[in-house]
Amino acid sequence: MRLFVEAVLDRSALAACWSAGRALAADPSFPERRVRWVSREASHLTLRFLGEVEEEGASAIMESLAALEGSGGFELQLDEIGSFGGRRPRVIWVGFAADAGLQRLRMLRSDLDSALDAVGIEPELGAFRPHLTLGRVRRQASHDDLTAIRQAVDRAEPLRVRSAVKQVALVHSTLLTDGPRYRRLARIDL
Repeated sequence: MRLFVEAVLDRSALAACWSAGRALAADPSFPERRVRWVSREASHLTLRFLGEVEEEGASAIMESLAALEGSGGFELQLDEIGSFGGRRPRVIWVGFAADAGLQRLRMLRSDLDSALDAVGIEPELGAFRPHLTLGRVRRQASHDDLTAIRQAVDRAEPLRVRSAVKQVALVHSTLLTDGPRYRRLARIDL
C-alpha cells in the first residue's frame, strides 16, 4: 500500500488554498489547461512520504506515530504562492511563513523521522520543503506557457491564512486515472 503521513490542516485553510489556485487559473493570461490542478478534496500537507509499504509495515508505522501523541499542536501561516522548477515550473504550491509555526513543523518532522527510524524506516535524503501543491504543470506546456505560468505565480498575492495543526494522520493513497484518492488509516492528536 502507498502511504504518507499528513499534518492535518483546518478545512478553511485548505479551501483558501484551493481558491488561490482557482484565482490563478482565472487570470486571462494564465494557460489554465496546461496545469493539472489538485482537487479540493485532495489538498493536504505531506509531512513524510513513505511510498509502498507492506501491510505489516503499516501497522508498525501506526504504532510509531504514537510517539508524537501529546507533543502539542501549533499554528502555521499559509503565505506565499510559488513554484518548483525555476524557469521551467513543474509544481505550483502554497508555502508557509518563516515563523515559530514553521519551526515547530520542522521539529515535528524531525520527531516523526526519529519515530520511523525506530521501526526501520530511514530518514529521507534532502531538505524538507513543506508546501501544499495547487497544481502540476503538464509536460506539453510550451515555452510561452511556462513563461506565463511563472509570471502569474510571481504576481500572486500571499494568502496570509492561519491554520491550526492539532493532528497527524497516516494516509493510504490510491492512484487512479482521474487523480489520487486518500483514506486516513489513523489519526494522532498532538
